[in-house]
Amino acid sequence: MAISIKRTNLYASLAVILFLELTFFNKFRIFGVRPELLMTAAIFFGFHFGVSYGAEAGLASGIIKDIFSISPFGINTVSFLLIGAAAGFLKDKVFKENAITQFAFSFLSVCVSSAAVFIYLTETASSGVGGAFWKTCLCKGIYTGFLAPITFFILNAAFKPKNLQDL
Repeated sequence: MAISIKRTNLYASLAVILFLELTFFNKFRIFGVRPELLMTAAIFFGFHFGVSYGAEAGLASGIIKDIFSISPFGINTVSFLLIGAAAGFLKDKVFKENAITQFAFSFLSVCVSSAAVFIYLTETASSGVGGAFWKTCLCKGIYTGFLAPITFFILNAAFKPKNLQDL
């Protein structure tokens, strides 16, 4: 039996994460980058609740990210949607409670999303986008990866079933 959650709880958690990204983590940048916590949330919902919730969280996170970022509109929406759906597809195939799995999937997801932006920019921009972009991608991936287990722990505590009948 699949575990389901209320959509209002999903969107409320995304709103809290957005608030943290725009306030707290905007002040605590490492090498000029802040973590992709909305992407980590999409991965969490995919890993724990399946493809549909992962895709929905990814879609909502991507739209929010597109609204508040300067990247081309739609690129975050598509990449976050696909990442959330991929996490949901891998729900029963990976050990989702392992911090290394959380780090690795978050790190790779940031790199894939950044690669999509890089490819788009190199195809449409008149000036070259260089190696600094990949250094930023690496720093953002590591930062997000290290915060992924903490984010998973907090979201897991918030969405943990209260009793065994909820499983």
